[in-house]
Amino acid sequence: MRITDTVEVKQNLVITARERGKIVARREGHNIWLDLGREYLAQLISLSSYDPDVPFVDNRIKYMALGIGGTRQLMAAVANSAPISPPYSGANAQTDYDVAVTVLERPVRISGSVANYPGVAGDQWIGRIGSADPLTVPTQSTFRRTFTQLEVSYGPFTSVPVSEIGLLTAGADPGNYQNTLIAYDTFDSISKTVAFELEVEWTIRF
Repeated sequence: MRITDTVEVKQNLVITARERGKIVARREGHNIWLDLGREYLAQLISLSSYDPDVPFVDNRIKYMALGIGGTRQLMAAVANSAPISPPYSGANAQTDYDVAVTVLERPVRISGSVANYPGVAGDQWIGRIGSADPLTVPTQSTFRRTFTQLEVSYGPFTSVPVSEIGLLTAGADPGNYQNTLIAYDTFDSISKTVAFELEVEWTIRF
């Protein structure tokens, strides 16, 4: 019997755009589990002290966030022009294999204003996960969220070239545009408009 000294966290990510129920775009990939995610898991299974037991962290996966950053942004002309920029200005340098990534490169709001970074009070930068599968498979968890027609694409943001996504814990602040991530992926752009919803299915396998 071979015994290893590490547990590998495997991910699978499916992002589907639907217009009136019909699939208009789909992206599938294996995202990265970040260094911050590894630190989070190590703290999650540990206690900082015993009798009484005190956990290092006591939060769970709760949010997803979208952005227009990453090296797989294929609609740079749109991302770098009004009305998307300057509100969401920035570079497209982050990869989906660099585990040192900490935040979305160019996060976009779920709802709120059209102000430049860091936004204003009332802006919502992360979306609460809609559902999580029961643990029917003991070694995996699946998290789902649907970004509705009027989320992300609202007001002047009629076409938002989404190209990155992050997974966050309950400790994240919905009003902060720079929340730290535990998992990340960048993918070929999907133009998010009011015509369709964006469904995300994110499975974490151990």
